[in-house]
Amino acid sequence: MTPGSNLPLPAPRVSVDVSAPSRVDVSGLLLGADGKVRSDADFVFYNQPDAPGVRHTGGGGADTITVDTAAVPADVERIVVTASLDAPGATFAGAEPTGTVRDADSGAVIASFTPPRLGAETALIVMEVYRRGGAWKVRAVGQGYADGLAGIATDFGVSIEEPEP
Repeated sequence: MTPGSNLPLPAPRVSVDVSAPSRVDVSGLLLGADGKVRSDADFVFYNQPDAPGVRHTGGGGADTITVDTAAVPADVERIVVTASLDAPGATFAGAEPTGTVRDADSGAVIASFTPPRLGAETALIVMEVYRRGGAWKVRAVGQGYADGLAGIATDFGVSIEEPEP
């Protein structure tokens, strides 16, 4: 896939695996029509691995966000899959992640996407699974953020607690 391209999903359950040369943390955000999470419970990651219709699993070389489109609440229009770097000060320059969409039941590859030309980004939106006209699709995004996962999360309405100094 290329940035901005989309494909219909041929399976009701899909997994988006994200792998990179460096360790990345993968998360999913369930978004409503307003482009925001309904609550912080719609932020799926290693410490909060489940939301209705969405599950995070990790380990090995890739973290995965699995979407069961039949179980996603009707007021959720899209699930954004993100990647952020684990190492402090690291950027995605030369370490671009690849998102691979698979049929979650058969493992068959539906599509893959590697965002091109990343630089100072420390987090990015890799792909999104979204509902359009009653059908589910996947879109390659590749939008980077220089302010890490916190920048992505706050853009989509997640409350981030800052650690005490």
